[in-house]
Amino acid sequence: MLNPRHIRAMAKLGIVAATVTLSGFARQQGKPLVVYHDGSHILFTPQVTDTGSMAKFGPWDLGERLNDDKLQEKRLNLYVVFPGGQYRSLRHGRYNHTLVINKYAVDGKPREWDVFWCLVLDPSLRNDLRSENDLLVAANQKFRAPSDFKIRRIPAHAVMAEQLNVTSVDDLRRFRGKDGSLPRVLIVPAHLAVRATTTTM
Repeated sequence: MLNPRHIRAMAKLGIVAATVTLSGFARQQGKPLVVYHDGSHILFTPQVTDTGSMAKFGPWDLGERLNDDKLQEKRLNLYVVFPGGQYRSLRHGRYNHTLVINKYAVDGKPREWDVFWCLVLDPSLRNDLRSENDLLVAANQKFRAPSDFKIRRIPAHAVMAEQLNVTSVDDLRRFRGKDGSLPRVLIVPAHLAVRATTTTM
């Protein structure tokens, strides 16, 4: 027959075991994110192993980054649009962004995603871009900056300085067309890849 001391000890072991099990599950799934696909909300849940570093920018992270960050045709695309109205921070306004995916899987299986920075260059572009098609259309549209154009007029100038080392109008040369025009939105690989599941909301 168990005495009260043994019962208490067994109860503590049960609590520890339950905690370990729950912690193990938590390590497998990161914080879910809401992303856009063709304007609709999709739940994007990073898969985490606790063996790699996080794909972070500012106060946000997209999940655990994969060791192989080279672009791969088999991967899906996760676009981080700067600036965007979906995720906002008063303290870190330069990182305000919107998340867009090109496809999603309904079978619940983890997929790998290449991450792309989408940087709004045209100050007159007011739409909050919420689909891959919107992004590709804007990336193929051009605008001409006036001769007195200042780099701070670019809506994504702070992220461009941090991620691409673009700090002056002269630094924009590599993105200009032969006619001197610039894309309304610049899409560049972030050299990050993550693993996540997607579910409809």
